[in-house]
Amino acid sequence: MRHLVAVAEEMHFGRAAQRLNMAQPPLSQSIKRLEDYLGVQLLERSRSGLSVTPAGQVFVEEARRTLMQADLTRAVTLRAAQSNATQVHVSFIGPAMFRLLPPVVLRHHQMRKEIEIRLSQESSPKQMVGIMQGRYDVAFIHPSTDLIEGGDAMMVERCRFVAAIPEDWPLARQESVSLREVGEQPLIMAPQREAPGRVSEQLTAFRDIGVSPRVVQESMQTHSTLSLVAARLGCALAMETAAETGVRGVAFRPIHDLPGNLRWETAMVWHPQHISSAAKLFISDIKAYVAEHPELIARD
Repeated sequence: MRHLVAVAEEMHFGRAAQRLNMAQPPLSQSIKRLEDYLGVQLLERSRSGLSVTPAGQVFVEEARRTLMQADLTRAVTLRAAQSNATQVHVSFIGPAMFRLLPPVVLRHHQMRKEIEIRLSQESSPKQMVGIMQGRYDVAFIHPSTDLIEGGDAMMVERCRFVAAIPEDWPLARQESVSLREVGEQPLIMAPQREAPGRVSEQLTAFRDIGVSPRVVQESMQTHSTLSLVAARLGCALAMETAAETGVRGVAFRPIHDLPGNLRWETAMVWHPQHISSAAKLFISDIKAYVAEHPELIARD
């Protein structure tokens, strides 16, 4: 299965063989044996190159799932057998560190000193891959990302968007701003290919009030976005908790006519069938903390 997936992704036997660290003839023979076993043609070979047949496309898709499940099973089994079974591997997006995670991690450490939290910052899609591969126990993501099959999720933080404005621009002198006023400035936004849901919601909100925003810079990371704002390259919509970063040169102003659907949200995600006892305790502590602090998920 791995051999066919590699060939289908590379669309070249030589590159696939190099990726698999094997010679090309054995790889070709392996694919041929698989086709003979199944009794169907999986790859179409011609002078113009390779293509995957309809049957091959179905096989590759199912093979990816099977291989990912096998990798996950191996990872969680090895972790359970290792002496560091009291480690919890937690991945997160940057904004989760503005308000939510620091006090939670501190409290968890004070209550459960025997459990070590290993933190890794990743984009939401990469975190989902990490959960499926067993590299992460718990992930904190933006919920617009497709969740894993069989996974559990819980909303742990919600806040308004505010306007991040260069502090010496005239717009920063106002106590609050309108969405139109923000949209008429040069804007810094996330790349739509990396955050399609969030960017589409923001662009739609601007267009609904007759504004065609002029995006002058793209930035995926909040800290980078705020640095670009501080450099006077434009304004941005930032989650309200970004003010906790203390970035100099940026004024944060509420948007008094912000549409109700424009909210920043963070979800906690985990795979209940592949999780350690230590990770279960960490999840339990997060749930308790959120229940004690309802302001974390207040809509306004």
